[in-house]
Amino acid sequence: MSKNLCFIILFSLLFVSCFSSKKSSSVAVDSRIVMGIMAPGDFNDKGYLQNALDGAVNIRNEFKIKLIPKVLTPYPVEGKRLMTADEVLAEDVYALQKDGVNFIWFISAHFSEPALRFAYENPNIFYGIIDPFNYVNVQLPKNLLAINFKSEEGAFLAGYLAAKMSKSNRIGFLTGVDVGYVERFVIGFRAGAFYANPKTKVILKRILDELSNDTGKEVAEHMYVAEGIDIIFPVMGPALLGVFTVAKELGPGHYVIGVNKDMAHLAPGHVITSVIKDVGKAIYNFSLDAVKSNRFNGGRMIERGMKEGVIDIIKDPNIIDNDLIDVITKIQTAIVNGELIIPSTEHEFDLFKARL
Repeated sequence: MSKNLCFIILFSLLFVSCFSSKKSSSVAVDSRIVMGIMAPGDFNDKGYLQNALDGAVNIRNEFKIKLIPKVLTPYPVEGKRLMTADEVLAEDVYALQKDGVNFIWFISAHFSEPALRFAYENPNIFYGIIDPFNYVNVQLPKNLLAINFKSEEGAFLAGYLAAKMSKSNRIGFLTGVDVGYVERFVIGFRAGAFYANPKTKVILKRILDELSNDTGKEVAEHMYVAEGIDIIFPVMGPALLGVFTVAKELGPGHYVIGVNKDMAHLAPGHVITSVIKDVGKAIYNFSLDAVKSNRFNGGRMIERGMKEGVIDIIKDPNIIDNDLIDVITKIQTAIVNGELIIPSTEHEFDLFKARL
């Protein structure tokens, strides 16, 4: 995308932000909903993307609509090397629209800027985006709905649990580079560990290739063996599967925390819990009006967490003793009732620590 075009789009967004009402309002389409769902990687990732697709599939099955899943074409494209990454993405979206799709879900922050652009360019198509980044001061068009999750709430419980169960007082968090929404997981995990035991050391590692199982395995092995970490919480793409593999290979005393779905089956006996982030449930719930009545309540960014039933953790009595489950349940109740506010930024974390 040219610098001039970027400037025009940004200026337009700022203009709308300054002079438009911030109230959401619904828009409608005349034809039956044809849904598309677009992801930056394979939907069969056993977690985040699969969870999102499951929600769309549930809508399709219940209401008998047409659903077209699409994985972003890897860049660069053989035979089209003069195309930019933005042009490749646009070509994929146009392909969906050419197939009659009039409601597109974008999964992950990867689509933050394109989702805005396409929504402004196509006011008669509904768009939803999961985990957008840098939308705070932007007024969204009426046909775009943005959903963020209070991931810090689930991560807090995972951090608390990890700190209580760690034998080494050294726990790890493994993720990719500059993934905006993951920072809420990081802060929540650190806050939970601090709440349980201020002496627990949380070691953060980032990897460049989130798609490589081998890379995830290599970094996790170093964390377990060389750094003495006994519990790792990986929040990233398919590379996280390598963490489960190496935990099994290293044997007793090496544990992992699942994310998005219950991942206990990936390393039986080595998964102390999983943080459930039910993206699929959110997609299902926020697709209902469009599918039932062809109306869409967009123009807004919303947050959902434990109170709304989309954030949770697995409490397996075979792994966690009953007393600790009771404590976790009480903390969870305090979060739901608003009695315990979990930090989601570094500044909020500093204030949180100061109050303890």
